[in-house]
Amino acid sequence: MTMLAMDRRSIILERIQQTSSVRVTELAGEFAVTEQTIRRDLEKLESEGYVTRTYGGAVLVQNNTSDLSIHVRETQNQEGKRRIARKVVEMIEDGDTLMVDSSTTAMYVAKNLKGRGNITMITNSVRIPQEVAAQDNMKIIVTGGVLRPGIMSMVGAITEETLDRYYVNKAIIGCKALDPELGTFEPHEQESVIKRKMRKNAKTVILVADHTKFGKKSFIRTLKTEEIDILVTDAPLGKKTEQSMKARGIRVVYA
Repeated sequence: MTMLAMDRRSIILERIQQTSSVRVTELAGEFAVTEQTIRRDLEKLESEGYVTRTYGGAVLVQNNTSDLSIHVRETQNQEGKRRIARKVVEMIEDGDTLMVDSSTTAMYVAKNLKGRGNITMITNSVRIPQEVAAQDNMKIIVTGGVLRPGIMSMVGAITEETLDRYYVNKAIIGCKALDPELGTFEPHEQESVIKRKMRKNAKTVILVADHTKFGKKSFIRTLKTEEIDILVTDAPLGKKTEQSMKARGIRVVYA
């Protein structure tokens, strides 16, 4: 079966994020396509602000202020995100009220809530209501706001005002990057504001972050480490990092 160009670019981008650089010849051999095809893929990723092309390859743009599209993010570390989602669902009780952001890991959580009853979920995600609309155990409140098409989230004054009308048991929030000392980061100011609103209006904050987010920074500091109540991740943090998180009162849960 021929791989779609979008899927191939998603895999290439994930590879660059893991290794910081790639070579055209190696990618052409791996995907069984021409080198010119790979060059076009890298040109596209460069135009979107994710990589810088070099002689014979490309390197990752460090600390970029661009969001990955939801289509790219959905393909990244899917198994880790599924495990995180299953663990978070164990923490949700019948009758809970939730705020859920537009991160792909949070979307996996929402999709796994079929076994829970009488759940009220408030979200700024466009995709989550589509994914769970058929579930009769949930009341979904969509914030409204200004649509960010590639990210499929809603932001802006209307979104913020809607979130400020409610107070919930739990907020389920993802992040672009997480530094144990400094907290979470986002590349986009308005997304950062929405996550802070959710934190303000929730009794308990559950941060869902797979191992690829750790030890990194992005443009906008969002949540302080101390503002996180529970961290659910898919791989050990390392003894020093885990101790640092726990010293700040964070419950660390491995999926």
